Amino acid sequence: MFVPSEENIPLYKINHLVSADKLKVYIRIELFDKSAEVSPQEILNYLTEKEIVYGIRENDITEYCGNKEYSKELMAAMGKTPIDGKDARIVYNFDTKKEKKFLENDDGTIDFKNLNNVINVDKDAVLCHIVPPEEGEDGIDVYGNNIPYKRGKNVSFNYGSNTYISQDGLKLLASMDGCAEFKNDRVFVENVYKVDNVGNSTGNIDFIGNVIVNGDVKEGFSITAKGDVKIRGMVEGAYIKSGGEVIINKGMNGMGKGSIYAKGSITSKYIENATIVSEKYIYAHTLINSEVKAGESVIVKGSSAAIIGGITGAKNAIYAKTIGNKTNPETNIVIDLTDYYEEQMLMAARKQSNHRLEKQLLKKNKELKELDEKTDLIMKSSLSNENKSVVQKQLMLKKIKFSNEVNEIKEQFQEVKSLRDLAEYRIVCKGIMYSNTKIDIGGLKYRVREDISFSKVYHDGKDIVVVPLNPGDIDI
Repeated sequence: MFVPSEENIPLYKINHLVSADKLKVYIRIELFDKSAEVSPQEILNYLTEKEIVYGIRENDITEYCGNKEYSKELMAAMGKTPIDGKDARIVYNFDTKKEKKFLENDDGTIDFKNLNNVINVDKDAVLCHIVPPEEGEDGIDVYGNNIPYKRGKNVSFNYGSNTYISQDGLKLLASMDGCAEFKNDRVFVENVYKVDNVGNSTGNIDFIGNVIVNGDVKEGFSITAKGDVKIRGMVEGAYIKSGGEVIINKGMNGMGKGSIYAKGSITSKYIENATIVSEKYIYAHTLINSEVKAGESVIVKGSSAAIIGGITGAKNAIYAKTIGNKTNPETNIVIDLTDYYEEQMLMAARKQSNHRLEKQLLKKNKELKELDEKTDLIMKSSLSNENKSVVQKQLMLKKIKFSNEVNEIKEQFQEVKSLRDLAEYRIVCKGIMYSNTKIDIGGLKYRVREDISFSKVYHDGKDIVVVPLNPGDIDI
């Protein structure tokens, strides 16, 4: 814009520049007369002429003109920048990097055993979820035109076995109990946790499923599993707890501190200097100086099947080829009859209860029979039909009441099973039972004072007896 003077000579010129994105307008004034002044309104009019209508910075223009900063460039208008939408993203509910996290003990030392490498997840647990793309906001350029924002990109799950996507498509869940894994940008769940060895590289293992160790379990480390634990090597002075079975291919030397607890059976080539507890069976080739307890039976088989030293206990039976040793401390063999005695007491109580119920049942059946006889007499009497009907109805209601009481008594009867023969709770030795062996069956104690061979030991109800084996005793 040129503004002429009285002599028709321009005093200044207003120039403008619009940025490439049309979001900014810059003003610069070229003076032809140093004494010339430019009013804010003249600049506003100029912008209007150029169709610049949005984001005009009136305060800045007023200040610019007031300070006569004509030689400087002025941002006279600024549009609204569009805010782009945010891309969707996946948020993981577990540590996908699996970095070792060393915990500090109370005394300030570092715990190198509990590395928390296993990520346990329950069935239907959310493994990760999608945060949907966020909406953006359109912009406006200095000409008042709309500038659309860029929409955020969607994302999808890269999932593997034992997982499923929720109905809304936003969650990835575990389809079974197991260990969450993240490999090659893929999430999956394993119900078997496999390692080469359990030691410094793995730390202790605490897993919701089955554990397979292809090598050994080192001294001082532990395995806790809800499922089975299978170890193809050997176990040193370690701790193992299993909600299922424990199988050790090469055996265990507990070093006086190692222990195993299993809800299922325990099988090991040998067990030495360890504490072993199973709610089911314990199978081994040899038991040496260990404390062993089985909820069912202890079965020691093999060419050198021996129980030497320590305490070996079971609730049913103990089988071995050799028990004790002349050169070792005494060997203790225990058959725990607690369950047998409790069952005996329970059965006695049930018999007593059933005897009392039988008396009640006889009484009620007698009352029912008397009621039927009374009804028959009334119906044969000379009473009017109307009176007979009234009395019959009363007797029928009483009969229904008595019948219900009879059924209630019958429901209270408890099944009484016969007890196992006490002789079935036995110790079977197919070879030699040495004289340094102490036996405890149901609290009744017996000491082997001379070596005995091919024998069965049991409680006959009065005393502990030792008898030769018969073929039926050998079958396991």
